[in-house]
Amino acid sequence: MRKIFLLATALLFLYPVSETAQAPVYTPPTASVAVLAGIKFATATPVNEAYRGQFERCDRENIFNGVLMRKFRKCSTDPNRARALLRFPDQTIMFESKMGLDIDGSFKACHDPGAADQCPTTFLWSNLPAPQRFVDPDKFPYIVIPIAGIGHADTEFRDKTGVKIGDIGVVVFRDKVVPVLVADGGPHNKLGEGSSALFKAVGQDRCAEMGADGHCRRYRDFSIERGVLFFIFPNSKIDGLNPENGLEKIRTEAMARWDRLKQG
Repeated sequence: MRKIFLLATALLFLYPVSETAQAPVYTPPTASVAVLAGIKFATATPVNEAYRGQFERCDRENIFNGVLMRKFRKCSTDPNRARALLRFPDQTIMFESKMGLDIDGSFKACHDPGAADQCPTTFLWSNLPAPQRFVDPDKFPYIVIPIAGIGHADTEFRDKTGVKIGDIGVVVFRDKVVPVLVADGGPHNKLGEGSSALFKAVGQDRCAEMGADGHCRRYRDFSIERGVLFFIFPNSKIDGLNPENGLEKIRTEAMARWDRLKQG
């Protein structure tokens, strides 16, 4: 028996198990099973388990890719809880995580910003002056992808997934399915952020004080702790989007791709 064990150990050393093969079998949250009917998770493969593991390590130790994360980049204060990072055969990217609040592009971010708020969003509407060029998080359900390294742009998430700013997708939380735009970029070690309109669409409104002009003045800034599923369709950017047609075009195209994924 000992010889067999030593042989198996030697073979593992010579032929290590791939990152994809080591991934745990993914099962979605029970509360979302009904709306996920038709999604063939068994056909999806891990994007990169070592990379996903960096988000888990950051949750535990505030270390990402060997670097200590400080101040607002700490993960321990708002853990990613990245249970899965998968790619379906049609290249759809899916991950499950928490969902933090992003209000970049909002009236408050432009006029009374918090420490991490920014007036611009990474995605900009064409042919409009600032701040109308920025995506209003109180009107548009959008999500954030990791692109901001410490002092530099970070392309690791985009390189591994193919997802870019301007792509579209859907977010699933419990029994809600919401079409979304990939409209902003956040810290490279944070996974799972969405706009205030997305929070409202999944039944988790974070606006604590609405102004008479329809702009939110104060937010309850805390995350949905776990169980949010993000499905993103790489290379799905829609030409000709603007604030007037954006909601309808994103909804139509994202739901068409969602239906194809469920039928696939």
